[in-house]
Amino acid sequence: MLRHSIRRWLAGAAVAGAFLAATAAPAIAAGELRIAARDLLVAPGHTAPGAVRVDSSSSPAGSPVTLDIALSEWDSLGSFTVTDDGGWDCARRADTLRCLGAFGRWSRTPTLYFQLTARADAPLDGRAELTVTGSSTVGTATRKITVTVVEGVDLVTEPKTALRAGPGGTVNLTSTVRNAGPVPVHGAVLTLDADMDVRSVDDFRNCRRQETRVTICRFDTELAPGVSYRLSAPLPLTLKTFLRSGLVLPNRLQWWTPDDWALVEQDPDVPLPPDTPGAGDELRLVAQPTARQTDTAAWNSWTAVGITVTGDRTADAAAVGGRVSAKVGDRVTARPGFRNLGPTAVETWREIPLVRFRIPDGTTAVEVHWGCAPIGAGPWKPGDTFGQPGAREYGCSGPGDIAGVGETVSYSFTLRVDRLSRPTAGRVTIDVEADTDPANDRAEIVLVPPAGTGGNGGGEDGGDDSLPITGGSTALTMAVGGLLLAAGTTGVLLARRRRTDFIA
Repeated sequence: MLRHSIRRWLAGAAVAGAFLAATAAPAIAAGELRIAARDLLVAPGHTAPGAVRVDSSSSPAGSPVTLDIALSEWDSLGSFTVTDDGGWDCARRADTLRCLGAFGRWSRTPTLYFQLTARADAPLDGRAELTVTGSSTVGTATRKITVTVVEGVDLVTEPKTALRAGPGGTVNLTSTVRNAGPVPVHGAVLTLDADMDVRSVDDFRNCRRQETRVTICRFDTELAPGVSYRLSAPLPLTLKTFLRSGLVLPNRLQWWTPDDWALVEQDPDVPLPPDTPGAGDELRLVAQPTARQTDTAAWNSWTAVGITVTGDRTADAAAVGGRVSAKVGDRVTARPGFRNLGPTAVETWREIPLVRFRIPDGTTAVEVHWGCAPIGAGPWKPGDTFGQPGAREYGCSGPGDIAGVGETVSYSFTLRVDRLSRPTAGRVTIDVEADTDPANDRAEIVLVPPAGTGGNGGGEDGGDDSLPITGGSTALTMAVGGLLLAAGTTGVLLARRRRTDFIA
């Protein structure tokens, strides 16, 4: 298991990908294969994470793809380790690592994650090229990754901060950074990745705001070893007016060395979107001559910023179940879901999963809604399993963005009744942040044998119409012709906005 510091480092190294997720990557022509990878900096005795992504516009699901990575130049400077093969089967032969994989059903970008560890005696400015060659049925592509050994430094900032404001309110966000290494750090870059419902309103001359809600501030200050630095003025952030009270909006501050940030700016695969420079005061200090540097502990250089929405714009989301009469061999429709009782709209895209459904005992899910995927032990990572039948419990993602007041969101399941000697119930649960009434967050999908049939023949009578259909004190379901509650819901899962990618 990775140590906590290493896990946080890897998370920090991946933040640029989150920044750029909403930007447009270069288009890929039909029948074309493309290899995407970023150049790397690594300090002697330290490790740098990297990734190789394969893009194709026309490869069908299951289509094989091969990666060959030539390591001869890097072998004299350090080691190469695959950290997450993502379904690849890798083996090294001589100077080449060969990995065999396939394109997935939903994702056309299989990715190989790795880390490079430079020897402690690796010379500064030592350079190596990793030649990556990908091949599939649509063609072949090559990419060179330039790895440079540079001086190592360590920028440290506070790991977490919490702010509060009402809908439409403004908070003032500040930050500190300390040079925890033994040598000066020649300049710094601060990036703010704001929540989609938070707007940066600063106008600093050395900061630029992008249309993807990313703010980039550059400082020419030389950071002395062991010294902490604070922003001379806070970054003002404004919340949108329609937000619900109780929400915690995730934002992220990160400090970079100028050389580390330059790799993000110069990435040809994911170009930065247009930005707007400020016209106000300049936060810049006197510039110092610079030497190329890389942050050897990027895991401690970012801040998770939670902004709690105050006020009285609350909402109550209630689980919805149902009840149906069935016998062995029947195929019945169940529609677990939830209803927004108001008085404020609910952002369904924030909850992952939005609804959980435990299949009733004695039944098998033979048809599953396209927005639902099996839930197992550990975090929900649906991947390519949306709509997969046969599981005992499912998580369902929110369709679209918003559930209005009075709106019901539901998911259709076809259940085959395998045995039913007595009434049986499946569990529906929801977990909506800042929900005002947790008591109605559970409901049941109840199946009962027809009165007098005993279900499997000769069993107990299952016609008890007094069985509950919700878990709360409020009745939220209705029987319609012996079928479960039919609650309309629309939306396209793939059209959901930012922070809805389930692929870890």
